[in-house]
Amino acid sequence: MELMGHLWLPILISAVAVWVASAVAWMVIGHHKGDMKALPDEAKFFDAIESLGIQKGNYGFPDCKTKEKMKSPEVQKRWEAGQAGMLTMFGRMSMGRNMVLSFLVYLVISFFVAYLGIAALPRGTGFSRAFQVLGTAGVLGYAFGHIPGMIWFAAFPRAIVMCLLDGIVYGLITGAVIAAMWP
Repeated sequence: MELMGHLWLPILISAVAVWVASAVAWMVIGHHKGDMKALPDEAKFFDAIESLGIQKGNYGFPDCKTKEKMKSPEVQKRWEAGQAGMLTMFGRMSMGRNMVLSFLVYLVISFFVAYLGIAALPRGTGFSRAFQVLGTAGVLGYAFGHIPGMIWFAAFPRAIVMCLLDGIVYGLITGAVIAAMWP
């Protein structure tokens, strides 16, 4: 565990680098703009949200949390008609809060990438070998965890691919920073 003390700076720098890359990906490059479609009648949708008093949160429809509801004719009819989905209402988004929480996730992933490096690589390992192991761990940490949820909840294939590409870039950045500073 003594090596972990030598890796606190690479962990921090790699998390900052991914945070910056993420900001660039979302705010400058804009490749996620095609990840969602516009609603067919947005004004009518907003009227419905207001009239129903839908608050911030995650909603699934039709409501089938219990076996009884799942077997009800109304739920079965909607399910067969393809009238099922999820609605996420953000409410007012706190950019500062979300940026800090995202950074903490990046920090945790960097920690585990470094921890795996300690388990797999001896001191003095060269950059290319360290990058191979740490970059692979970073890609796994960033690129693949979200895919099952996106599949289950019907994300557009393009959105899945864009998140996968982001994850590969973030993982390689993490691997490169930690490998470059490997003790």
